[in-house]
Amino acid sequence: MGSQWSQVFPPKSKFTEADVQSQDGKVFLITGAKAEQAIKDIRTAVSAPTTGSLHFLHLELDDLSSIKATVETFKAKESKPHVLWNNESVSRPPIDSVSKQGIELQLATNCLGPFLLTKLLLPLLQAASGEESAVPGSVRVVWTASQVIELSSPDGGLIMSKIRNPPRDSSRVYTNSKTGNWFLASELGRRMESVHGIVSVALNPGAASSNLFRHTPSVNYLV
Repeated sequence: MGSQWSQVFPPKSKFTEADVQSQDGKVFLITGAKAEQAIKDIRTAVSAPTTGSLHFLHLELDDLSSIKATVETFKAKESKPHVLWNNESVSRPPIDSVSKQGIELQLATNCLGPFLLTKLLLPLLQAASGEESAVPGSVRVVWTASQVIELSSPDGGLIMSKIRNPPRDSSRVYTNSKTGNWFLASELGRRMESVHGIVSVALNPGAASSNLFRHTPSVNYLV
């Protein structure tokens, strides 16, 4: 239980920005809501001169038919990403919320959309990892998962019948989708790390106060 408690109330980090090597020339692609506001906030907070730049890309993870267009827009700006951070999530929306393709919204946004985005970007990630200057393990795919995987993931893994026909329990479906993130991270890592040197990891983002829990205010109160 100690590890669960420390994830909710983590100790002071011993790893700071001072430990991070220069990221000059690196391209990070991070998904998430309110990205345009986040860009404004970062620009306001960072006053020191920098060679880096921030750009907004329109992405709808709940519409599989639109994701290729986002990738093409990215390719028009950059030749390769060094880090893809699948950060976007939706949690416990109203029952019967679905994607543009009629798929349960949490499964579509948290798993299927990021899976397709990653698949379409994979050749570019492989190209980045193949650069002569690439440090081993520096090209990565990060999947934002959740502590609920450790607390209440299904015994034996995902039950496919509940993926095809989701239960009318938004909390259970959220747990299934986050467990799916873990499996996607693990399988991509198994296929890519030894052959292409691409690291794929899942993480618990911690008890961050965000609009992720806008549909469950009681949970948002705890964080």
